[in-house]
Amino acid sequence: MAIFLTGSTGYIGAHVLANLLEGHREPVNLLVRAKSEQEAAERLWRALQIHLDFPRFHDHLKTRVTFFRGDLTEPHFGLAPNDYRPLVQTTDSVIHVAASLNRKSEKTCLNVNLRGTLEVLKLAMASHDLHGLRRFSHVSTVAVAGHRANEVI
Repeated sequence: MAIFLTGSTGYIGAHVLANLLEGHREPVNLLVRAKSEQEAAERLWRALQIHLDFPRFHDHLKTRVTFFRGDLTEPHFGLAPNDYRPLVQTTDSVIHVAASLNRKSEKTCLNVNLRGTLEVLKLAMASHDLHGLRRFSHVSTVAVAGHRANEVI
């Protein structure tokens, strides 16, 4: 079974992923916004190069990482049923750290931070219903809070 991680190419997600890869043995399912496996791997390397040297990164990439190329805000992450099904079947833990910190676009924040989180919850529920879920972790941002004094997020 695998840990599903969102936000792996971001600041916090890269830290979490590096710790998972170096400190645990479970496979990791990553949702990455990319047009190809190559682009996904390149985006991931840019995020992880401050944490891992390339040989270790490459070894983890080949042996423990599975990319699911999709969009957090789309139903089933925009994945085809033949791609979404294996994600549900192999995920037994979820770590959701993806977020939008775009303070200029309330719509972007709502799409990513609320609708995206809802899609992650739907995946977690589907995995739980199928075989059980060990863990669900969600790192939230202030950007889901809505209106604050003199600032709209």
